[in-house]
Amino acid sequence: MKKRRSKRSHRNSRPWVIPPGLLMMDEPFEGFLVLDEVHSELGVLLWQCLRDVDLWAGTPAEVRRDLFNPNAIELRLERIAEETDPESSVRTMLDLMARVLDAPGAPRPAELSEACESLSRWASDQGWPRTALAFAQRSALAAPELAGPAYLVGMVARRGADYRRAETWFRRALALARRNRDWKYYGLAHLGLANLHMQRGDAPSARARLLRALRAARRYGVWSVRPFALHDLFCIAANGGDRDQAEMYARAAFRSYGRRHPRLPALAHDVAWFWMLQRHYGRALEMFRAVLRHVPRPPERMVVLANIARSAAGLGDAEGYEAAWKEVWRIVENRADTERVAEAMISLAHGAYSLREGTRMEMSASLALRVATRRHEAQERLAAEDLLNRARNLKARRRRGAALPPIPPPVEPEPGAEPTSADQLHDDLVEALLEVPLP
Repeated sequence: MKKRRSKRSHRNSRPWVIPPGLLMMDEPFEGFLVLDEVHSELGVLLWQCLRDVDLWAGTPAEVRRDLFNPNAIELRLERIAEETDPESSVRTMLDLMARVLDAPGAPRPAELSEACESLSRWASDQGWPRTALAFAQRSALAAPELAGPAYLVGMVARRGADYRRAETWFRRALALARRNRDWKYYGLAHLGLANLHMQRGDAPSARARLLRALRAARRYGVWSVRPFALHDLFCIAANGGDRDQAEMYARAAFRSYGRRHPRLPALAHDVAWFWMLQRHYGRALEMFRAVLRHVPRPPERMVVLANIARSAAGLGDAEGYEAAWKEVWRIVENRADTERVAEAMISLAHGAYSLREGTRMEMSASLALRVATRRHEAQERLAAEDLLNRARNLKARRRRGAALPPIPPPVEPEPGAEPTSADQLHDDLVEALLEVPLP
């Protein structure tokens, strides 16, 4: 009699392979980009911390006690005290990282990873993207078994337009999260990969990833992931011009976020952007202005201001456009990184076209094209090329005295018309934004 084989589950029969994240950077020695970006004694301190973490992470735990000179921590703490403000948050982070030099009191891997993550976020806020990436990678090296630090590297790399590196780290985060049954980061890693697909213009692949994240959120009860997935599904529908589906996802995301979620201003901004594309400039402008008070980080603030400029121009408000234009360029000129610069310049160029200002249109579109080409932002590059051609055509028509192409008028509500579902969504979002405390 033939012996029957016992069935094995597919999940248990195949190990989940953890792919590596890309670590190498284009620099002559480890940490050079930090020294090149932060031209001060603080930069040297940050570089020393990076090298300490590299040595600590690359050494087996049982021999880490003998890594550093016993007096090293006292000397490092003295240096930190000399070079940083006593009340600054960076001093606290550097003090914690200096503890890797103290064998008996060295931090645990998770603590060191959190310190590196905090420094990464701080460096990003300072406008030092390469320093932010360096510390994000050290956060992942300090705790190589955790999905959260790997996801952070993917996020920081994506903001810096290092898409190949970002993809390797999102895939690593996905595998680690699945192995650890960390369903929050499992969903977030899918979202990270979806956003990479969107930046490449691959909407079908992005949508498939988002639906997987949404299913994971439902299956495992990770409700913190659900609003992010719905938000991104709204963006895909909006980019595709599907008005009904876009508004459905926007309302679902609003309900899922709730009225006091820190990401609510981002959703409101994207909904206002959708309305702006449909020439509902008045509705969009009010929303953008409500969003602006909640956006302190320069790259996002620059984009909101650029969309305020575009909406104001759509309404024929040249003064409103002028004021926002100046603010956007002030931010661009005061920052070394180019995160979201192409996006902001494209909005300024659209606004200049509405006002028939060919010179400003060409100036904005030219910068957008240079930045988008350098950062491999396909959608922004195509939009910038189109706007640049239109700007040159506009200027040529003026020189010849030829008639200019007509501009579609803004879409305004008819007097006495019943409020639509979009009007209700607008009122609910603006009301919620005014209720949310400022950051």
